[in-house]
Amino acid sequence: MKQLIYTLLFNLLVNLAFSQTGSITVKIEGISSTKGKVEIGLYNKKENFTIYSKNFKGASITPSNNGITYTFENLPVGNYAIATWQDENENKKIDKNWFGIPNEKYGFSLNKYGTFGPPDFDSVSFKVSDGKSTKLTIQLK
Repeated sequence: MKQLIYTLLFNLLVNLAFSQTGSITVKIEGISSTKGKVEIGLYNKKENFTIYSKNFKGASITPSNNGITYTFENLPVGNYAIATWQDENENKKIDKNWFGIPNEKYGFSLNKYGTFGPPDFDSVSFKVSDGKSTKLTIQLK
């Protein structure tokens, strides 16, 4: 039994020591007011992209007219995409007009936007590599 416990602990330590992780630092610009929160959703699955409740990781940050910067750390190597918006009324959803056009400022990684709705995951995704820090700037629109 002792041998099994030592083997499991050794494997855990080896996995922690050699796990492949990176980070993403995202700067959000184009914030027009200090109302509400800036919501940042980090996604690693295309089927969850833009569904805020299904993000891989998220952040809710008090806005600043000078922009904000946030870092996601210890991320497994892989492909990610970011969707962000300024939730001025803090209702955790992007408000839209009668035509479905957002009333609140929003943006996506790589500063790409869809024509009739959000862009797809593949067009805004980027790779996080082992030991690397990926830096992005997103301009809210």
